[in-house]
Amino acid sequence: MDIIRPLYSQDIQSFLLWMPNWIGDVVLTLPVIQSLRRAYPVARIFVVAKSPSYELLLGHPAIDTVLILPSGPKIGFWQKVGFARSLKKYSLDVGAVFPNSFGSAFLLSLTGAKCRLGYNTDARDILLTHPVTTTTHLKKAQYRVEYYFKIFSSLKMYAPDSKFASLNAQEGDRSIREVMLSMDLDDGEKFIALHPGTSKVERGWHAERFGILCQKLIKEDGKRVVLLGNEKESELLNRIKVFCPPDTIKIIPPLNLRVLLEFLRKSEMFIGNDSGMMHLASMVGIPVLAIFGPGSSESTGAYMAPENQEVVTRNFSCSPCRQKFFKECKPSPLNKPYCLEDITVKDVYEGVHRLLKRI
Repeated sequence: MDIIRPLYSQDIQSFLLWMPNWIGDVVLTLPVIQSLRRAYPVARIFVVAKSPSYELLLGHPAIDTVLILPSGPKIGFWQKVGFARSLKKYSLDVGAVFPNSFGSAFLLSLTGAKCRLGYNTDARDILLTHPVTTTTHLKKAQYRVEYYFKIFSSLKMYAPDSKFASLNAQEGDRSIREVMLSMDLDDGEKFIALHPGTSKVERGWHAERFGILCQKLIKEDGKRVVLLGNEKESELLNRIKVFCPPDTIKIIPPLNLRVLLEFLRKSEMFIGNDSGMMHLASMVGIPVLAIFGPGSSESTGAYMAPENQEVVTRNFSCSPCRQKFFKECKPSPLNKPYCLEDITVKDVYEGVHRLLKRI
């Protein structure tokens, strides 16, 4: 590639996209990747992603090849270096790095991608051929899809896609009918999907309040509730389940992210924290009620029409914060930041009803 000549005027045959670490951030790159595909319909698009978020990308129609980045407690720096160097065999034209870390840009530079795009954070200019200028304020305040889209400002792309593309099922994926039957749910049965987990315990609303909310939804509204979570969250899910009458609440079995998306598509609405699961729900277009405390829906809210979502937040002026609990704010007596502590069951329950009236 000719680095001097404008990138948009060059013949680009391949892209390598270094994906973010978190599932929610990966979801918010997808409208940008879909736009890239429309702009370069015949180019080969490779993505590098960690487990489990790569499961979303395997079935994505805009992506040709998914490369799984070695990760985990037993994976060292040199193993990642070896992986990055192994990508030279693809003779990549353009690489783009979504994360802001120096390490991710360094690994991208080892892939041999001739032109490398990304933000100039953490002194990364020396590693990128087309660095994009940003500020701490923009990183904190700008909506994430728009932030990711600007990484490609040296290319001619119109705008991020407004809707998520449907994923293609992969060999071995469980059928939704099988999943529903395993949970004693009828195929057309209405239920609310609720996810109480989040990446850090301090970022999540109280389990007991989720339990009381479920109890109200079941007893006062006649709703069926399905709890979402992984094996690590089983104790949290069971703490919520005890608030409800026997057999009125279900816990979803382990599923890969593609199958989980199809299960979410069956639900009446989603309730949960500011989390990756919230973004998965937005991918399938179901109504979303999201509880925001340390984060901000202005920068990391669900990518969907405003009328299909309800955000419950106290809008503290310090949100979004750096989430270094509790060095910059005092914990509540129940060890939560007050931006979450002050959100009541009544607040969320009323939010659920406002959303139900609109759908």
